This record gives sequence, C-alpha cells and structure tokens, in this order.
Amino acid sequence: MRYVPLTTLLLLLAGLPASAQIGPPQPRAQQHGYSLGVGVHNVQSRWMPYDYDVARNRIYFEGSYGFTDGVEAFGRVGVSDWVINDVESFRPGMTRDVSTDGSPPAFLSGGLRGKAWQFGRVSIGGSLEAAWYSGLERNVRWNYDAYQELFFDSTVEITAALTVGYDLGRSVVYGGPLLHFGYNRVDVRTHEFGPDWDIEDSIDALTIRDKGGWGGFFGWRTSIGENGWHLQLEGAGLRGGFAGALGFFRRW
Repeated sequence: MRYVPLTTLLLLLAGLPASAQIGPPQPRAQQHGYSLGVGVHNVQSRWMPYDYDVARNRIYFEGSYGFTDGVEAFGRVGVSDWVINDVESFRPGMTRDVSTDGSPPAFLSGGLRGKAWQFGRVSIGGSLEAAWYSGLERNVRWNYDAYQELFFDSTVEITAALTVGYDLGRSVVYGGPLLHFGYNRVDVRTHEFGPDWDIEDSIDALTIRDKGGWGGFFGWRTSIGENGWHLQLEGAGLRGGFAGALGFFRRW
C-alpha cells in the first residue's frame, strides 16, 4: 500500500506555502506612512520521492507601515487552494487528483523588510516573514472498500531573503537568494472494509520539520500614475519548481 507517500506529499504541500512576494529592498510604505494592496501567487512544483505534480493558488491582502524610509513592518491575510495531480493509490495503475474541497485553508503572516545600503542606483536589503496556516481536514476515498481521513495541524513557516535592487527611475528590478523553513504534523486514519465488511482501522502520525530549503527570485516593481499606485511582478525557482506572483498596492 502507498498511504504514506500520499500523506507525506500532502503534508509537504500544506506545510509549504512558499514565500509569496518578497519585493525589492525599498519598502512599500514611506516613513510613518502606510501601504495597502492585493496579490495573487501561483506555484507549480514536483515533489519527491514520487514526483507528484503540485499546484497552489493564493490570493491575499497585504498592508505595511513604514518606521523609516528604509524599514517597514508588513502583514498578509488570505486563502490558498492546492491540487496534487495523478496520485497513485495502493492499487498499481489507479491514479486520481487530490485537491481542496469547499473552503481553502486561511493564512496570516507578518514580517519586516527594508533597505540596508544604497550605492548610487544599487541597493541591498532583506526580508523576514513568519506565516501561520489554519488546520485542515480531508477525506480521500480510493475505492468502495478503502478511504482515509487526514487531520493537519496548523502550519508554521519562516522565509528569509537577501535582496539586491537596481533603480531604473520610475521602477526597480531586483533579485536574490531565499531560504525557508516549515513545520507541520498530520494524523492519518485509514479505514478498510474486510471480506465480511468488518472495518479495519489504522492510525499513523507524521511530522515534517524542514522543507524546500533554498532558491532564488527575480522581480520588477513600477509606479502607475501619480496617485501612489504600484504594480509588482515576481518569479521564483525553488528546488524542483517555480512560482509567479502579481501584486497591486497604494501608498499614503
């Protein structure tokens, strides 16, 4: 049977919200000012050890407050769905997609980002974010005589990035390396009906503490008009996968 590979992948997925948008060294908010915006984030990746294709889509609100011209605190709140394509069940050749049903998991995050050095048009800074994702319960029925119940604890994730930016006037291009760490735990309850329709139950508990590890990102941010609106595009590569994000925000 292949219950554990599926559960491990689900755990990786629930525990790896990715990094959303990191942004350039320059904060969104000005000193003692605010910013408010929305963002969408799509992640496509292939996870070991069974090379499952995984897709996640997130939408969130983001706000920030500028302590100085170079440092701000920010927060995000949103929801995220996920899909695992062509998961093989405990019977060889039997595959199906596994995805969220109903309301997708909610998440809340907060962090700091800012600019540490400026050398002409070149700037260097960083970002640190901690995220919390709500727990999750899912039932997966493989066939008429076997199904699983998955109970996920709340997920905690930390993402850190070093950012180098180049000022183009009304816009800035940026990129750099990133690191992340996550933790989650899941209880798996497997139910099978025997020959006499007796129910045979088994319970497993799995913990994943470290996922993904490292990667890189590249992006572009530009002002739109004269009213403080900005557009931000970003892409990232992270150990066997890629991600893309789009965001709009306004500063006051």
